[in-house]
This record gives sequence, structure tokens and C-alpha cells, in this order.
Amino acid sequence: MQITSKQGQWLGDISVREAGNIDSVVAMAIDNNLSAIEKMVPGTPIQRPESADRRVMNYYGINDIYPATSADPDHLSGIGYMAVEITFMVS
Repeated sequence: MQITSKQGQWLGDISVREAGNIDSVVAMAIDNNLSAIEKMVPGTPIQRPESADRRVMNYYGINDIYPATSADPDHLSGIGYMAVEITFMVS
């Protein structure tokens, strides 16, 4: 069965939601002919990994959680991404 990647996801995010842990990343990369650390394009079809921890999978499914931990560098903001005297002025 196939699933579709969402904005900001990498294989680790999909593995946690669909298999219940991150251990399936390498197998998913091999099965889908992808790099384990590749930035995913939203809408990429992915073969669902084998289930490992049903409790985690059920939690994510019941609560409609789709982890997306890949940051878009064009939209990073906040104090951690500011540069003194460039984007953060000290007076």
C-alpha cells in the first residue's frame, strides 16, 4: 500500500507515523529507491513500511498527527536565526 509524503516530511517522519518508530528508515529508502536523508517533494508516493509499534501508530492515527520536521530554510525565523546588527538590532 502506498502513502503520500506531505510538506516538510522526510523518511524519518513517515517511518514514525506509519511504522511506529524510526527504525524503518533504511528499509523504506531501499524499497522506494530514495536516500535516507533526502528532502522529500510533497506528494511523493512511498511504499508503506512494515508495522513495528502499533501503539505509536494508533496514537498518530487517532490524533491525525503527521510529523514534518524538515525545516524550509527560506522560512526560518526567530531569535536563533537572527544575526546581530543585520536582522537583530541592538540599541
